[in-house]
Amino acid sequence: MLWPRFDPPRLLAAQMELIDHSFGIAMLGCFVASLLMAMGVYVSTGNVDTMGWSALMGVGCAAGHFGRFRIRDRLTEARAPYYARCMTLLLVFLGSMWGIAGGLYMDLSFPPTAISLLSMIAGMSAAALAIFSPCLPVAVGFFIPSILPVWGVFLATGNLAYLPMFLGVPLFLLVLLIFALNYARVARRSIELRFENTELVDQLREQTGRAAEALHEAEEANRAKLVFLASASHDLRQPMHALGLFLATLKTTTLDPRQQELLEHIEASASAACEMLDTLLDFSKLEAGVIEARPRQVALQSILYKLECEFAPLANGKNLVFRVRESAVHVHTDPSLLELILRNLISNAINYTRSGGILIGCRQRGEHLLIEVWDSGIGIPPAQQQEVFREFHQLGNPERDRRKGLGLGLAIVRGLALTMGLKVELQSRPGRGSVFRLHMPLASSQPELAETVGSPPRQLPLQAVPVLVIDDDYAVRSAMEALLGCWGCHILTVEGGAEALDCLDSFQPRVVIADYRLRGNQTGQQVLKQICQQLGRNIPSIIMTGDTAPNRLREAQSSGAVLLHKPVDAAALYGSIQALLAAG
Repeated sequence: MLWPRFDPPRLLAAQMELIDHSFGIAMLGCFVASLLMAMGVYVSTGNVDTMGWSALMGVGCAAGHFGRFRIRDRLTEARAPYYARCMTLLLVFLGSMWGIAGGLYMDLSFPPTAISLLSMIAGMSAAALAIFSPCLPVAVGFFIPSILPVWGVFLATGNLAYLPMFLGVPLFLLVLLIFALNYARVARRSIELRFENTELVDQLREQTGRAAEALHEAEEANRAKLVFLASASHDLRQPMHALGLFLATLKTTTLDPRQQELLEHIEASASAACEMLDTLLDFSKLEAGVIEARPRQVALQSILYKLECEFAPLANGKNLVFRVRESAVHVHTDPSLLELILRNLISNAINYTRSGGILIGCRQRGEHLLIEVWDSGIGIPPAQQQEVFREFHQLGNPERDRRKGLGLGLAIVRGLALTMGLKVELQSRPGRGSVFRLHMPLASSQPELAETVGSPPRQLPLQAVPVLVIDDDYAVRSAMEALLGCWGCHILTVEGGAEALDCLDSFQPRVVIADYRLRGNQTGQQVLKQICQQLGRNIPSIIMTGDTAPNRLREAQSSGAVLLHKPVDAAALYGSIQALLAAG
């Protein structure tokens, strides 16, 4: 117990750091105390030797204070044991000096000197307890050599009158050792807690770093997915766009029955491919945040009738019953987005129903309307009823049969519902079918003249209308030239912005149609701006794009031009040109 071992290097380094902070003050206090004691003894007894003792004590204190700085990296785990041994030796020396003073200068026949010496030694021991107890061997190194010689002085008298001191001095030493042991334990536990807290903080930082890294990887994966979808969609849309224009032109020619049948098959295949691309586009537009709801009062039956005409033949082809309950209600909504939501729900119901049928109906609940799509399909297990709204998640399609879609329909439904502020509910039982409910507000009042969806705009002749087409794809330019020529337009096609600007002196377009992505890192949006600046006026314009990247869609959306997504339907192109001419 009197000479305990040093703790492991990690703990010892922290203990020596605590001692090192107060070591300079301790050495200064030790020297000042020795000087005061020497002066007191000299004044009382005239013994000049005490001044030499005090000087030697000062040398020891100075050597300890300044000498520690010569121990390189003394507070590191590697050097802390050496530093602790040196300090223990120094404290043994200083404690021995106090013990020698007690043995040499404590004259029991002269009480003032004895009391002064006892008080100084007791005070220095108490100070050593407060400063050096974090490292128990260092503290013990001071206590024992400073107190035992004093006890020896009392024992040497053999006078029972000093019996209290015979017992009191060792008891004082024992108390110091016990307190030093307790303080050392408290200091050790505090240091261990500090280490544990540091380790917990490091673990937390590491976990936070891993979480941040995982989040970054997820964001990068999502970005890569969107880039892939945008690139793949753009590259596929270019030939599909040209194909659609060529087919529209071919339909204006005289064909025999066999050729007409082949044309219908080609159109059906092209339509299926375009449907997949349109699904990708709808999803990317939601990701880009460029879809904005424009609610108005609309007769619900006009939307339901249009959907019935579109999907009833598909359901009949699968021997399914397809029913739509008529409704006279008016709703306050964006009709095109509502139609897109219902189209995805109905298409999903037909894909996953093998027998039975599909029912579309609505029920009024206060100021809201429930539009319901019922099916008798395979149903959705409870564990999957939230997952089906995630992108690319499909049930019962492990072979990834593209005839069953891409797994984006319900993700689009959820995104559009959030955009419109609507609520979508799902109830389903495996093997019994599903029902999707859409909660939406009723119109505040029913207009006298019900607004219908898709009413045709006023038709203007396109004969001799000058149209400038800017596209770097030769097939698209050829198809546009053939189609617009059939409509009677006066058309000029160029492949880039420089050619478009050069032709403006001899060709004054009334409408400009530009591809969004051109060669030389140019965009159709930039070229249209240059054309307007050169002509000194705004030109009605259309931007065609096969991109689905969110940032590209946002840029094109902000241009002010009509935005058409490839492959562009001939009727949509015709209607857009008509609308621009009517507005101009």
